[in-house]
Amino acid sequence: MEMKVMTALAIITPLFLHHLSFTIADHTRAFSNSSAGFSLPIFAKQSPDRTIRRGTDGFLYLQHSLSASAANITTVGPVDDRLHLTEVHFGTGDGRRKLLLELDATAPLTWIQCIPCHPVATQTGPLFDGELSPTFQHVHSSVCTPPFHPDPTIHRCQFSISNPMGLLVQGLLSVDQYTREDGLVFPRFFFGCVHETHNFHNINTFAGIFAYRKFAVQAMANRLTRSSYCLFRETNRQGFLRFGTEADIPHKPHYQTTRILPANDVHESAYYVSLAGVSVGERRLSGVRPEMFARRKDGQGGSIIDLGTPLMEIVEEVYHVVEEAVWSDLERYGAERVEQAGYGLCIQATEAIKGRLQSLSLHFAEEEATLVISPKQLFLMMDNKQAGQIACLAMQVDTRFVYDLKDNKLSFAPESCIQDTVPVV
Repeated sequence: MEMKVMTALAIITPLFLHHLSFTIADHTRAFSNSSAGFSLPIFAKQSPDRTIRRGTDGFLYLQHSLSASAANITTVGPVDDRLHLTEVHFGTGDGRRKLLLELDATAPLTWIQCIPCHPVATQTGPLFDGELSPTFQHVHSSVCTPPFHPDPTIHRCQFSISNPMGLLVQGLLSVDQYTREDGLVFPRFFFGCVHETHNFHNINTFAGIFAYRKFAVQAMANRLTRSSYCLFRETNRQGFLRFGTEADIPHKPHYQTTRILPANDVHESAYYVSLAGVSVGERRLSGVRPEMFARRKDGQGGSIIDLGTPLMEIVEEVYHVVEEAVWSDLERYGAERVEQAGYGLCIQATEAIKGRLQSLSLHFAEEEATLVISPKQLFLMMDNKQAGQIACLAMQVDTRFVYDLKDNKLSFAPESCIQDTVPVV
Protein backbone atom coordinates (compact mmCIF):
# COMPACT_ATOMS: atom_id res chain seq x y z
CA MET A 1 0.00 0.00 0.00
CA GLU A 2 1.26 3.46 -0.86
CA MET A 3 2.18 5.44 2.24
CA LYS A 4 0.44 8.79 2.70
CA VAL A 5 2.48 11.81 3.68
CA MET A 6 2.16 12.55 7.40
CA THR A 7 1.69 16.19 8.34
CA ALA A 8 2.18 18.02 11.61
CA LEU A 9 -1.27 18.71 12.92
CA ALA A 10 -2.64 16.26 15.48
CA ILE A 11 -1.38 14.22 18.38
CA ILE A 12 -3.73 11.52 17.10
CA THR A 13 -1.46 9.64 14.72
CA PRO A 14 -3.11 7.61 11.94
CA LEU A 15 -1.09 4.44 11.50
CA PHE A 16 -0.32 2.88 8.13
CA LEU A 17 1.74 -0.02 9.39
CA HIS A 18 0.86 -3.23 11.13
CA HIS A 19 3.43 -2.97 13.90
CA LEU A 20 5.67 -5.80 14.98
CA SER A 21 5.14 -7.10 18.49
CA PHE A 22 6.37 -9.98 20.60
CA THR A 23 5.10 -12.69 22.90
CA ILE A 24 7.56 -14.09 25.41
CA ALA A 25 5.75 -16.25 27.94
CA ASP A 26 7.30 -14.80 31.08
CA HIS A 27 7.96 -11.21 30.02
CA THR A 28 5.56 -9.86 32.66
CA ARG A 29 7.84 -11.21 35.38
CA ALA A 30 10.35 -8.46 34.65
CA PHE A 31 8.96 -6.42 37.54
CA SER A 32 9.40 -7.23 41.19
CA ASN A 33 6.38 -8.14 43.28
CA SER A 34 6.06 -4.57 44.52
CA SER A 35 2.83 -2.79 43.55
CA ALA A 36 3.98 0.64 44.71
CA GLY A 37 3.58 3.45 42.20
CA PHE A 38 6.68 4.94 40.60
CA SER A 39 7.76 7.33 37.84
CA LEU A 40 10.30 7.51 35.04
CA PRO A 41 11.96 10.80 34.07
CA ILE A 42 10.92 12.59 30.87
CA PHE A 43 13.19 15.07 29.08
CA ALA A 44 12.34 17.29 26.10
CA LYS A 45 15.04 17.22 23.46
CA GLN A 46 15.80 19.27 20.35
CA SER A 47 18.76 19.21 18.00
CA PRO A 48 21.82 21.05 19.39
CA ASP A 49 21.19 24.21 17.34
CA ARG A 50 17.59 24.64 18.54
CA THR A 51 16.05 25.57 21.85
CA ILE A 52 12.46 26.34 22.83
CA ARG A 53 11.44 28.87 25.45
CA ARG A 54 8.07 30.08 26.71
CA GLY A 55 7.46 33.76 26.11
CA THR A 56 5.71 36.17 28.45
CA ASP A 57 2.70 35.96 26.12
CA GLY A 58 2.35 32.22 26.81
CA PHE A 59 3.42 31.05 23.35
CA LEU A 60 6.40 28.76 22.78
CA TYR A 61 9.30 30.22 20.79
CA LEU A 62 11.78 28.22 18.73
CA GLN A 63 15.23 29.83 19.00
CA HIS A 64 16.55 29.06 15.54
CA SER A 65 16.69 31.09 12.32
CA LEU A 66 15.64 29.05 9.30
CA SER A 67 15.62 30.08 5.67
CA ALA A 68 12.27 30.05 3.93
CA SER A 69 14.03 28.74 0.81
CA ALA A 70 15.44 25.63 2.50
CA ALA A 71 14.95 22.24 0.84
CA ASN A 72 11.54 20.57 1.09
CA ILE A 73 11.03 17.56 3.35
CA THR A 74 8.23 15.00 3.41
CA THR A 75 6.69 15.83 6.79
CA VAL A 76 5.28 19.03 8.13
CA GLY A 77 7.08 18.80 11.44
CA PRO A 78 10.86 18.54 11.75
CA VAL A 79 11.97 15.24 13.20
CA ASP A 80 14.46 17.05 15.44
CA ASP A 81 11.62 18.75 17.34
CA ARG A 82 9.64 15.58 18.04
CA LEU A 83 11.55 14.00 20.87
CA HIS A 84 10.82 13.14 24.47
CA LEU A 85 13.39 10.96 26.16
CA THR A 86 13.63 8.88 29.30
CA GLU A 87 16.64 7.62 31.24
CA VAL A 88 17.18 3.94 32.07
CA HIS A 89 19.85 1.81 33.75
CA PHE A 90 20.57 -1.56 32.15
CA GLY A 91 22.99 -4.24 33.32
CA THR A 92 25.04 -4.93 36.44
CA GLY A 93 28.67 -4.80 37.50
CA ASP A 94 31.07 -3.31 34.95
CA GLY A 95 28.33 -3.64 32.34
CA ARG A 96 25.83 -1.29 33.99
CA ARG A 97 25.00 1.62 31.70
CA LYS A 98 22.86 4.75 32.06
CA LEU A 99 21.13 5.27 28.72
CA LEU A 100 18.82 7.86 27.17
CA LEU A 101 15.98 6.34 25.13
CA GLU A 102 13.33 7.96 22.97
CA LEU A 103 9.80 7.39 24.27
CA ASP A 104 7.57 5.69 21.70
CA ALA A 105 3.92 4.78 22.25
CA THR A 106 3.82 2.48 19.21
CA ALA A 107 7.14 0.63 19.43
CA PRO A 108 6.85 -3.16 19.58
CA LEU A 109 9.98 -3.60 21.67
CA THR A 110 12.38 -1.59 23.82
CA TRP A 111 15.75 -1.76 22.08
CA ILE A 112 19.25 -0.32 22.49
CA GLN A 113 22.47 -0.26 20.48
CA CYS A 114 24.85 -2.96 21.74
CA ILE A 115 28.47 -3.89 21.17
CA PRO A 116 29.25 -4.86 18.44
CA CYS A 117 27.10 -2.58 16.25
CA HIS A 118 27.87 -1.94 12.55
CA PRO A 119 26.89 0.55 11.34
CA VAL A 120 26.35 2.42 14.59
CA ALA A 121 24.77 5.81 15.38
CA THR A 122 26.73 8.09 17.71
CA GLN A 123 25.04 8.32 21.11
CA THR A 124 25.57 9.92 24.51
CA GLY A 125 27.87 7.64 26.50
CA PRO A 126 29.26 4.21 25.60
CA LEU A 127 27.26 1.43 23.97
CA PHE A 128 25.86 -1.32 26.14
CA ASP A 129 28.16 -4.36 26.28
CA GLY A 130 26.38 -7.51 27.43
CA GLU A 131 29.69 -9.31 27.88
CA LEU A 132 30.49 -6.99 30.80
CA SER A 133 27.16 -7.55 32.61
CA PRO A 134 27.07 -10.81 34.61
CA THR A 135 23.24 -10.82 34.58
CA PHE A 136 22.90 -10.42 30.79
CA GLN A 137 21.48 -13.27 28.71
CA HIS A 138 20.32 -13.80 25.15
CA VAL A 139 16.87 -15.34 24.73
CA HIS A 140 17.31 -18.93 23.54
CA SER A 141 15.99 -19.90 20.12
CA SER A 142 13.90 -22.70 21.66
CA VAL A 143 11.48 -20.15 23.20
CA CYS A 144 11.53 -17.77 20.23
CA THR A 145 8.01 -17.09 18.88
CA PRO A 146 6.77 -15.11 15.84
CA PRO A 147 7.35 -12.40 14.79
CA PHE A 148 10.86 -13.15 16.09
CA HIS A 149 13.06 -15.57 14.23
CA PRO A 150 14.99 -18.43 15.85
CA ASP A 151 18.55 -18.94 14.63
CA PRO A 152 19.40 -22.59 15.39
CA THR A 153 23.06 -22.11 14.47
CA ILE A 154 23.71 -19.67 17.32
CA HIS A 155 20.68 -20.75 19.43
CA ARG A 156 19.40 -17.17 19.71
CA CYS A 157 16.27 -15.19 18.88
CA GLN A 158 16.61 -12.56 16.15
CA PHE A 159 14.45 -9.51 15.41
CA SER A 160 14.20 -6.82 12.76
CA ILE A 161 12.27 -3.53 13.07
CA SER A 162 11.65 -0.96 10.32
CA ASN A 163 9.47 2.09 9.75
CA PRO A 164 8.32 4.31 6.83
CA MET A 165 11.12 6.84 7.51
CA GLY A 166 13.73 4.28 6.45
CA LEU A 167 14.77 3.05 9.89
CA LEU A 168 16.03 -0.52 9.97
CA VAL A 169 17.52 -2.15 13.06
CA GLN A 170 18.44 -5.79 13.56
CA GLY A 171 19.62 -7.67 16.60
CA LEU A 172 19.01 -10.30 19.26
CA LEU A 173 16.28 -10.52 21.88
CA SER A 174 17.94 -10.29 25.30
CA VAL A 175 17.23 -10.07 29.02
CA ASP A 176 19.06 -8.24 31.81
CA GLN A 177 18.51 -6.35 35.03
CA TYR A 178 16.77 -2.98 34.81
CA THR A 179 17.21 -0.61 37.77
CA ARG A 180 14.90 2.32 38.47
CA GLU A 181 16.11 5.70 39.73
CA ASP A 182 14.82 4.83 43.21
CA GLY A 183 17.01 1.72 43.27
CA LEU A 184 14.25 -0.87 42.78
CA VAL A 185 15.49 -3.70 40.57
CA PHE A 186 13.59 -5.51 37.82
CA PRO A 187 15.72 -8.66 37.48
CA ARG A 188 14.31 -9.90 34.15
CA PHE A 189 13.69 -7.09 31.67
CA PHE A 190 13.30 -8.16 28.03
CA PHE A 191 14.71 -5.85 25.36
CA GLY A 192 16.34 -5.91 21.95
CA CYS A 193 20.13 -5.73 21.67
CA VAL A 194 20.67 -4.06 18.27
CA HIS A 195 23.83 -4.94 16.34
CA GLU A 196 23.01 -3.21 13.05
CA THR A 197 21.34 0.19 12.49
CA HIS A 198 20.36 2.04 9.32
CA ASN A 199 18.82 5.54 9.24
CA PHE A 200 18.64 5.71 13.02
CA HIS A 201 18.28 9.49 13.41
CA ASN A 202 19.05 9.89 17.10
CA ILE A 203 20.55 13.43 16.98
CA ASN A 204 23.76 11.83 18.30
CA THR A 205 22.10 11.44 21.69
CA PHE A 206 19.75 8.58 22.50
CA ALA A 207 20.76 4.93 22.50
CA GLY A 208 17.50 3.37 21.36
CA ILE A 209 13.74 3.25 21.84
CA PHE A 210 11.66 2.81 25.01
CA ALA A 211 8.42 0.95 24.18
CA TYR A 212 5.82 2.58 26.43
CA ARG A 213 2.98 0.10 25.89
CA LYS A 214 5.15 -2.94 26.52
CA PHE A 215 6.39 -1.37 29.75
CA ALA A 216 2.81 -0.52 30.79
CA VAL A 217 1.73 -4.14 30.23
CA GLN A 218 4.45 -5.30 32.60
CA ALA A 219 3.36 -2.68 35.16
CA MET A 220 -0.26 -3.84 34.85
CA ALA A 221 0.80 -7.41 35.66
CA ASN A 222 1.89 -5.99 39.03
CA ARG A 223 -1.49 -4.28 39.60
CA LEU A 224 -0.23 -0.87 38.44
CA THR A 225 -3.15 -0.29 36.08
CA ARG A 226 -2.77 3.45 35.49
CA SER A 227 -0.15 5.60 33.83
CA SER A 228 0.03 9.33 33.24
CA TYR A 229 2.12 12.00 31.55
CA CYS A 230 1.98 15.66 30.58
CA LEU A 231 4.19 16.77 27.67
CA PHE A 232 6.24 19.96 27.83
CA ARG A 233 8.93 21.55 25.64
CA GLU A 234 11.30 23.31 28.05
CA THR A 235 14.65 21.55 27.67
CA ASN A 236 15.91 22.66 31.09
CA ARG A 237 13.13 20.79 32.91
CA GLN A 238 12.44 17.13 33.77
CA GLY A 239 8.91 15.74 33.77
CA PHE A 240 7.51 12.38 34.85
CA LEU A 241 5.96 9.32 33.26
CA ARG A 242 3.99 7.91 36.19
CA PHE A 243 2.77 4.35 36.81
CA GLY A 244 0.49 3.38 39.68
CA THR A 245 -3.01 2.64 40.96
CA GLU A 246 -6.10 4.81 41.25
CA ALA A 247 -4.73 6.08 44.56
CA ASP A 248 -1.46 7.14 42.91
CA ILE A 249 -3.08 8.63 39.78
CA PRO A 250 -6.65 9.72 40.61
CA HIS A 251 -9.32 10.56 38.04
CA LYS A 252 -10.13 14.25 38.48
CA PRO A 253 -13.64 15.67 37.92
CA HIS A 254 -12.64 17.92 35.01
CA TYR A 255 -11.13 15.06 32.98
CA GLN A 256 -12.83 13.99 29.76
CA THR A 257 -12.72 10.30 28.88
CA THR A 258 -12.80 8.13 25.78
CA ARG A 259 -12.54 4.40 25.29
CA ILE A 260 -9.34 2.57 24.37
CA LEU A 261 -10.34 0.23 21.55
CA PRO A 262 -9.87 -3.55 21.90
CA ALA A 263 -6.72 -4.93 20.34
CA ASN A 264 -7.03 -6.73 17.01
CA ASP A 265 -4.47 -9.32 18.11
CA VAL A 266 -1.82 -10.04 20.74
CA HIS A 267 0.92 -8.48 18.61
CA GLU A 268 -0.59 -4.99 18.74
CA SER A 269 1.79 -2.37 20.15
CA ALA A 270 -0.30 0.84 20.32
CA TYR A 271 -3.41 2.11 22.13
CA TYR A 272 -6.09 2.96 19.58
CA VAL A 273 -8.93 5.43 20.12
CA SER A 274 -11.97 6.36 18.03
CA LEU A 275 -11.73 9.84 16.54
CA ALA A 276 -14.88 11.19 14.87
CA GLY A 277 -14.18 14.75 13.74
CA VAL A 278 -12.38 18.07 14.07
CA SER A 279 -13.47 21.65 14.82
CA VAL A 280 -11.65 24.94 14.31
CA GLY A 281 -12.90 27.45 16.83
CA GLU A 282 -16.63 26.81 17.16
CA ARG A 283 -16.98 25.44 13.62
CA ARG A 284 -17.21 21.66 13.07
CA LEU A 285 -15.47 20.83 9.78
CA SER A 286 -17.88 18.94 7.53
CA GLY A 287 -15.02 17.88 5.26
CA VAL A 288 -13.52 15.75 8.06
CA ARG A 289 -15.46 12.50 8.29
CA PRO A 290 -15.16 9.61 10.81
CA GLU A 291 -14.22 7.13 8.08
CA MET A 292 -11.00 9.08 7.49
CA PHE A 293 -9.85 7.83 10.90
CA ALA A 294 -11.34 4.35 10.65
CA ARG A 295 -9.28 1.34 11.58
CA ARG A 296 -9.45 -1.72 9.37
CA LYS A 297 -9.30 -5.39 10.32
CA ASP A 298 -5.98 -5.79 8.49
CA GLY A 299 -4.36 -3.42 11.01
CA GLN A 300 -4.17 -0.44 8.65
CA GLY A 301 -5.50 3.01 9.54
CA GLY A 302 -6.77 3.98 12.96
CA SER A 303 -5.80 6.67 15.44
CA ILE A 304 -3.53 6.57 18.48
CA ILE A 305 -2.25 8.91 21.15
CA ASP A 306 1.50 9.17 20.50
CA LEU A 307 3.51 9.76 23.66
CA GLY A 308 6.76 10.28 21.79
CA THR A 309 5.97 13.52 20.02
CA PRO A 310 4.58 16.90 21.08
CA LEU A 311 4.30 17.83 17.43
CA MET A 312 1.00 16.74 16.01
CA GLU A 313 0.47 14.50 13.04
CA ILE A 314 -2.57 13.66 11.02
CA VAL A 315 -3.18 12.02 7.66
CA GLU A 316 -2.75 14.39 4.73
CA GLU A 317 -6.38 14.12 3.63
CA VAL A 318 -7.57 15.55 6.95
CA TYR A 319 -4.72 18.01 7.33
CA HIS A 320 -5.59 19.82 4.10
CA VAL A 321 -9.19 20.36 5.28
CA VAL A 322 -8.03 21.69 8.66
CA GLU A 323 -5.28 23.87 7.20
CA GLU A 324 -7.68 25.44 4.70
CA ALA A 325 -10.19 26.19 7.47
CA VAL A 326 -7.53 27.83 9.68
CA TRP A 327 -6.06 29.82 6.78
CA SER A 328 -9.41 31.02 5.37
CA ASP A 329 -10.31 32.43 8.77
CA LEU A 330 -6.95 34.19 9.27
CA GLU A 331 -6.88 35.50 5.70
CA ARG A 332 -10.06 37.47 6.40
CA TYR A 333 -8.14 39.41 9.03
CA GLY A 334 -5.24 40.24 6.72
CA ALA A 335 -2.81 37.46 7.67
CA GLU A 336 0.17 36.94 5.38
CA ARG A 337 1.20 33.37 4.65
CA VAL A 338 4.89 32.39 4.82
CA GLU A 339 6.60 29.34 3.31
CA GLN A 340 8.70 27.67 5.99
CA ALA A 341 10.61 24.50 5.22
CA GLY A 342 9.52 21.64 7.44
CA TYR A 343 6.09 23.09 8.32
CA GLY A 344 2.65 23.34 6.76
CA LEU A 345 0.71 26.50 7.55
CA CYS A 346 2.87 29.42 8.74
CA ILE A 347 1.88 33.09 8.97
CA GLN A 348 3.48 36.37 9.96
CA ALA A 349 2.90 36.64 13.71
CA THR A 350 1.78 40.21 14.25
CA GLU A 351 0.13 41.03 17.58
CA ALA A 352 -3.19 41.51 15.78
CA ILE A 353 -3.00 38.10 14.12
CA LYS A 354 -1.90 36.33 17.31
CA GLY A 355 -5.12 37.59 18.86
CA ARG A 356 -7.11 35.96 16.04
CA LEU A 357 -5.64 32.46 16.33
CA GLN A 358 -8.31 29.87 17.12
CA SER A 359 -8.34 26.60 19.03
CA LEU A 360 -8.49 23.16 17.45
CA SER A 361 -10.85 20.51 18.86
CA LEU A 362 -10.59 16.75 18.32
CA HIS A 363 -13.93 14.98 18.79
CA PHE A 364 -14.02 11.38 19.98
CA ALA A 365 -16.81 8.92 19.23
CA GLU A 366 -19.30 7.39 21.69
CA GLU A 367 -18.57 9.35 24.87
CA GLU A 368 -18.57 12.67 22.96
CA ALA A 369 -15.32 13.64 24.65
CA THR A 370 -13.45 16.54 23.07
CA LEU A 371 -9.77 17.41 23.30
CA VAL A 372 -9.49 21.19 22.93
CA ILE A 373 -6.07 22.49 21.88
CA SER A 374 -5.69 26.21 22.56
CA PRO A 375 -3.77 28.53 20.19
CA LYS A 376 -0.86 28.72 22.65
CA GLN A 377 -0.65 24.92 22.54
CA LEU A 378 -1.18 24.71 18.79
CA PHE A 379 1.14 27.33 17.27
CA LEU A 380 4.93 27.49 17.53
CA MET A 381 6.58 30.90 17.16
CA MET A 382 9.93 31.27 15.38
CA ASP A 383 12.04 33.74 13.43
CA ASN A 384 12.22 33.64 9.64
CA LYS A 385 15.06 35.47 7.87
CA GLN A 386 12.74 36.87 5.22
CA ALA A 387 9.47 37.38 7.12
CA GLY A 388 10.53 38.09 10.70
CA GLN A 389 8.51 36.43 13.46
CA ILE A 390 6.14 33.75 12.21
CA ALA A 391 3.64 31.32 13.76
CA CYS A 392 3.44 27.73 12.50
CA LEU A 393 0.76 25.12 13.10
CA ALA A 394 2.86 22.56 14.94
CA MET A 395 2.64 21.95 18.67
CA GLN A 396 0.75 19.92 21.23
CA VAL A 397 1.78 20.40 24.82
CA ASP A 398 0.14 21.18 28.17
CA THR A 399 -2.38 18.33 28.18
CA ARG A 400 -2.52 15.67 30.89
CA PHE A 401 -3.18 12.12 29.62
CA VAL A 402 -4.18 9.29 31.97
CA TYR A 403 -4.39 5.68 30.77
CA ASP A 404 -6.61 3.32 32.78
CA LEU A 405 -5.77 -0.15 31.47
CA LYS A 406 -8.12 -1.96 33.86
CA ASP A 407 -11.19 -0.21 32.43
CA ASN A 408 -9.65 0.48 28.98
CA LYS A 409 -10.16 4.24 29.15
CA LEU A 410 -8.10 7.29 28.26
CA SER A 411 -8.72 10.55 30.14
CA PHE A 412 -7.32 13.97 29.36
CA ALA A 413 -7.52 17.60 30.43
CA PRO A 414 -5.62 20.87 29.89
CA GLU A 415 -2.80 21.38 32.37
CA SER A 416 0.26 23.57 32.75
CA CYS A 417 2.74 20.72 32.39
CA ILE A 418 5.65 22.87 33.59
CA GLN A 419 4.08 22.65 37.07
CA ASP A 420 4.79 18.90 37.12
CA THR A 421 8.50 19.25 36.35
CA VAL A 422 11.74 19.85 38.22
CA PRO A 423 14.97 21.51 37.03
CA VAL A 424 17.38 19.29 35.12
CA VAL A 425 20.42 18.76 37.30
